Amino acid sequence: MDLSFSEKVLEEVKRLEGLGKDPNQISSIICKQDPRGHNYGIGIMLTAQAKAMGTSSTLMDYAKAELAASVDGDYKNSSALMPDVTKAVLQWQKIPEKYWDRFHLALPSDAGTGAVQTAVQLALILTPGLKTLGIEELGWPAYKAIAKMARVSCQETAGDAILSGHGLLPIYQAGPMNTTGTVRKKELVLSRAKAAAKAKGPVILDRAYTGFEFASVLAQESYDGIMKKSFETQIEPFIQEGVQFIMAISPTKSFVTFSLRPCGLLLVYSPEPSFDKELTLALNTAIRARGSSFEHPLTRAFAKALVKDREKLEAEHKAALQRLAAAESMWRKLVKGTPMEPYFTENYAGLFRNLKTKEGAAKGIYGEHLYPVLANNRCRLNVTGIPGDENLAKKHVSVFSQFCY
Repeated sequence: MDLSFSEKVLEEVKRLEGLGKDPNQISSIICKQDPRGHNYGIGIMLTAQAKAMGTSSTLMDYAKAELAASVDGDYKNSSALMPDVTKAVLQWQKIPEKYWDRFHLALPSDAGTGAVQTAVQLALILTPGLKTLGIEELGWPAYKAIAKMARVSCQETAGDAILSGHGLLPIYQAGPMNTTGTVRKKELVLSRAKAAAKAKGPVILDRAYTGFEFASVLAQESYDGIMKKSFETQIEPFIQEGVQFIMAISPTKSFVTFSLRPCGLLLVYSPEPSFDKELTLALNTAIRARGSSFEHPLTRAFAKALVKDREKLEAEHKAALQRLAAAESMWRKLVKGTPMEPYFTENYAGLFRNLKTKEGAAKGIYGEHLYPVLANNRCRLNVTGIPGDENLAKKHVSVFSQFCY
């Protein structure tokens, strides 16, 4: 362990904190400054060789074609394709056809972040009495920033809570928790749906990691099978309880499009046909205000890829899940008998784990050239950061096990 090196890293961390950088940004910056650094922080899909997974070749091909078709400098959008795009998204999410006529789709710019932000804006338009965004403890940090920009308060609730209260807009992660990997059981999701139905207010479902909660069983079940299971666990209870929900879907993790940042997908479920006109007007207002009606070429490319080559995109999604499954398998093997073992049981899944840290963790971990996100006595690990070389992986796990629990 190189303590003198880690002290230099800690000095750089303090400097970056003084510049207003958040822990995620700091982890990325200090890792890139270290030629021997191993990335366990930044939220991208990594290969067994610790390199970023290749960008979706399907979307890359469509993006090149769309740029070539953009030479005339005119406004272009996907409006003519929207019925087909909606159908493709519903098929990808394995939503049964009997529900299709109750869904409305929009394409907010800036991937999942744009979709979540638009979902909040739309809910506030539709339900003016909402004053507070209800979030789960250790959830995505950007929720608080989104609430601040929307000029509503933010209420964080611990554990498996049911978010409810007068003037509160619940936002649930419809999949493994972004920052912790916690997987909510179907019974809890159903309880949340029942509470939302009783409150008669909208709910936001943040679906950043479609199907990731079942990656570990991909070897035993088909891709379609785990996608269906994900729908039945995360989405169907809200439909069955007649809850109006706004689902923000990110394509970035599923199709590995981090460098391209295509549009997000905003699916709005409205159980009452009489509400359609009001909903359409509100949706158009939200998209117009964001400037998303003037589409980036990548939005148009992604829309066309979904319609014409959804199966290719789904194959790329499957490949991302397979990499996650391989990484999780390596972790499960190596953490047996360590304080980290509980984080790799059936109660956790997805891209991240969020562990508690002991005193001196930052100095010890940085001294081994490992770069998770360290803040507030927590260590957030990107699961796919684990190398495919088992001997090297053992060394990394040994370090994390020494300082994390």
